[in-house]
Amino acid sequence: MRVGIIGTGNFTKSVLDALQKEDYLTIVGGYESIQADGFQNFDSINELIDAVDIVLVLDLLSSNYEDFSEVLRYSRHLYIESPGLLARRDLSRLELLANEASVSLQIGLKQRFYNFFDDLNKYEVYPRIIESKRNVKFNSKSTQLSVVDDLMNHDVDVALKLVNSDVKSVNSTAVGVYYKDPDIVHTRIEFYNGCVANLSASKIADKETHKTEVFQKNLHCSIDYIKQVIHVQSSQSNSGEISEDWGKRTKYDQQKDDYIYMLKREVSSFYNSITNNMEPIAGISQYLQLQSVTDKIKEQLERNFTTNV
Repeated sequence: MRVGIIGTGNFTKSVLDALQKEDYLTIVGGYESIQADGFQNFDSINELIDAVDIVLVLDLLSSNYEDFSEVLRYSRHLYIESPGLLARRDLSRLELLANEASVSLQIGLKQRFYNFFDDLNKYEVYPRIIESKRNVKFNSKSTQLSVVDDLMNHDVDVALKLVNSDVKSVNSTAVGVYYKDPDIVHTRIEFYNGCVANLSASKIADKETHKTEVFQKNLHCSIDYIKQVIHVQSSQSNSGEISEDWGKRTKYDQQKDDYIYMLKREVSSFYNSITNNMEPIAGISQYLQLQSVTDKIKEQLERNFTTNV
């Protein structure tokens, strides 16, 4: 697969070197991107599109609907790491263009590529209850931290991936203890398949916590994102007896702060979805579903939010 890059942003020489080592990729060049040996800079986006099969956009400031739609109209596969500057209407139009062109459109939902999902794939996971808690230590200078966008958004997407069902209802409430915006948010998501996810997040805790627990009739799973440990208790077996996997604890070693490690997992999955003609694990439809849920949470908080300021 021939790959082209749009913009700079997170795309550095180190990222280029890492991608060039992947046997299944040929990094051709970029448009308005970095300067490097063996990396061609094209004068127009159309010249880049003509020379590649896949376009990667690792730059938030290069989130331009016109350029993205041009890539899809030329039937090129597209990966957008951060589409946050695009309106929901534009994202929906990009989804339609990708479907019409029969190409893959993947979004940078890195939490969908955590290693603990590899462990869970060994079991038949059909959650009935999900409990997630994410707390960060109080910092009076962290005025820009959004509990919904920066903290809870992660756990919402993990729940959506685990449940794999349409959302029936969303109920949220919040309190502003110190700041004028929410400091603590609680959300309950009900799915059409009967699963319920209870999520909480806070930016005024006394210590950092980030855990998710999954409960179903024959399995309990506890994921500790900070310690990077997954603990699975399963009674699944052909005989109906408790198997030797009961209480199995695994260190999943996420390397969560290694941007290049996570990007390589994403690009590898993107390549597999293209070659196998499958929907990406983190496709545009999954991103739109996540955005829909977070929008509903924010709408709820407009009515169910109190502050002492």
